[in-house]
Amino acid sequence: MKKLISLALALSMLLALAACTSSAPPAASAPPSAPAESAAPSESKAPEVSEPDAFVPERDITLVNPYEAGGTSDIPSRIYADFISKNMGGRLMNVNCIGGAGGAVGAQEVMNANADGYTILVAPAGYAMNYAKGGLDWTYEAFEPVCLYVTSVLAVAVRADSPYETYQDLVDAVKAAPGKVNMGIATGGLPQFSVYAMEAHDEMKFNTVDIGGTSVKATELLAGRVDVMIDSLGGMQSYVESGDFRLLAVFADSRHPAYPDVPTMLELGFAEDETSVMSQVFGIWAPKGTPAEAIDYIAGQFEAAANDPDTVEKLNAQCYTASFMDTEDYVGYLEAMYASFGDFAKTYLG
Repeated sequence: MKKLISLALALSMLLALAACTSSAPPAASAPPSAPAESAAPSESKAPEVSEPDAFVPERDITLVNPYEAGGTSDIPSRIYADFISKNMGGRLMNVNCIGGAGGAVGAQEVMNANADGYTILVAPAGYAMNYAKGGLDWTYEAFEPVCLYVTSVLAVAVRADSPYETYQDLVDAVKAAPGKVNMGIATGGLPQFSVYAMEAHDEMKFNTVDIGGTSVKATELLAGRVDVMIDSLGGMQSYVESGDFRLLAVFADSRHPAYPDVPTMLELGFAEDETSVMSQVFGIWAPKGTPAEAIDYIAGQFEAAANDPDTVEKLNAQCYTASFMDTEDYVGYLEAMYASFGDFAKTYLG
């Protein structure tokens, strides 16, 4: 299943490298009028079928981020929204953070919004995780998936003065004192499943502490109220660069170019079916019933942003990757991702 998801994502990233171009077919010229004296008897004509009007925003679009401001999903969303706002003919794409219940509050807000193209949702992979473990009773099918637009890398971090110099040091400490090492997580987020995978792989048990999103977990780790945390590398980068945090591992297939000395979970002995639930991707969903022309417009805006060199540079500087996938491919990706999380839950959570 990991290979299926990785293949779909790799394909989308290759497609995203191509510049978006479109050209309208030339209008057909009207036939010359027949001379009056040779006019043929009138014949009935089939009614002309007009193309549906393209979606043109008449007011601002709200992009709901279902987590806290400044967190993992908020950073790339604002980078994209800044670019898109410059191309909306005077309208704006505004990011509105509506956190709570592991992202469910923001999702519900969009689910109940008018299906008119003016309210959309940042949809994290954590929704699939939460559904697989029974925390949500809806899937992407309750929305209109629009596109996948960005990926990130999860990482394991400790304080710089932590006694855990390596990932194996952490494992040894947890196994020596089950339930005593405090792991900071946000319940309902993707890092929670990563903790499940780590515990199952090494037969160990953390004391998981629900302390919210990146900005909260970081301060809790700095203060020593938790011993370790898992979150987006982008969200923790400033703490790593300042020397406050040390990375023990990244949840990726290959080492991150910004941190080539940090090992991957694959290198540390995790199998693909374990790491398949550790890929942090973000998509865009709209309320069910949103018109196709609005979906196409929004997807096109995100594709243009993903191909913009300045946007890509800003994302890369924050350890994010522009990874555009169109609506059709994204739906297939979601099907595979939900199946993968479901398989993991059955295997490791019972």
